[in-house]
Amino acid sequence: MLSKNLSLSLYLHIPFCRHRCAYCDFNTYTSLGDLQSAYAAALAAEIQQVAGGVRRPAHTVFLGGGTPSLMAPADLAHILTAVQTHFALADDAEVTMEANPGTVDEAYLAAVRAAGINRISFGVQSAIPTELVLLEREHDFATAVTAVHMARAVGITNLNLDLIYGVPGQTMASWQQSLQAVLALQPPHLSLYCLTIEPGTPMKRWLENGRMSPPDPDFAADQYEYACDVLAGQEYDHYEISNWARPGYACEHNLTYWRNGSYLGLGAGAHGHAAGHRYQVVKQPRVYMRRLQSETPPGFPLSTAVAESHPLTREEAMTDTIITQLRLLAEGLDLAAFAHTFGQSFTEAFHDTAAQLVDWELLTVADGRARLTRRGWFLSNQVFYRFIEG
Repeated sequence: MLSKNLSLSLYLHIPFCRHRCAYCDFNTYTSLGDLQSAYAAALAAEIQQVAGGVRRPAHTVFLGGGTPSLMAPADLAHILTAVQTHFALADDAEVTMEANPGTVDEAYLAAVRAAGINRISFGVQSAIPTELVLLEREHDFATAVTAVHMARAVGITNLNLDLIYGVPGQTMASWQQSLQAVLALQPPHLSLYCLTIEPGTPMKRWLENGRMSPPDPDFAADQYEYACDVLAGQEYDHYEISNWARPGYACEHNLTYWRNGSYLGLGAGAHGHAAGHRYQVVKQPRVYMRRLQSETPPGFPLSTAVAESHPLTREEAMTDTIITQLRLLAEGLDLAAFAHTFGQSFTEAFHDTAAQLVDWELLTVADGRARLTRRGWFLSNQVFYRFIEG
């Protein structure tokens, strides 16, 4: 089988939502639902454009959003048929769809499975009603439980559940309750994310006008430590800073990101990294669809809907390699591969930064790899910032 290092991952952005959650700063729209079928056709056209008649190998597809589970199964099938037509998709390809628990029923899940979806990531976020209200999620936890059971009933057993910690008003008891509630569902994969208050979101405004207290980073660190300990005892592999998996269920698509591999970003606002370029597709869905009517695509990996692109400099490529691979806790940064790729060792290129992080007990450099320490897991953003600045 072709090495996954030589195979692409495809991220397909679906920008539609019924409601924009209070913490969300993704490229989503709540009033454009009537565009869904036309958007699916445009996304299929972009897939064809980027491929340019060459069926390059691909091993993962990820439909993110937004809320991909708002799309009709026929529209999802249209998109995935374009992928299979224009890319050599592996027989065992991981094909993930993000879904909000309240947007699916058993018939819908059976239909998307028939269209090619074999992995679903449910945005559960919390089992606590007051926390779901604060986050402005539209489902309750019972709905999430039902969604998991329905997915399994139709044969989709590769499931991820998302939870959020560091939520204002959250207590250790409520965090423990949420974690234990999702563990009772025996998901093969869990993603636990610390709440970040982003500019332009309702939560940012609530913080500024005093409606909401700021998150407590020390308490969030305690919640993270608790989760690390509990999940280790439940035989989950903590393979990435925010992700845990049972054996054989690590997310192959996200591993492409964390190994700094090549992936195509397709759809309004998507980002991509392939053929030595990083790029972003135009954000507004109507502009996106209009630009794809052009007949002169610039060539792989870019479509006529790309708003910005640039070739990576050596320095950018080095930094990107470090800050993505260090997210993988056991795997870390392969020092020999780094030296081979860049003609310079990691310690030569970042001697002072690496030495300082080792001294601060945030990083280890041993056995041919650089890895975050346990202390460095929760402080990873500070570690990555040092490499970007240094």
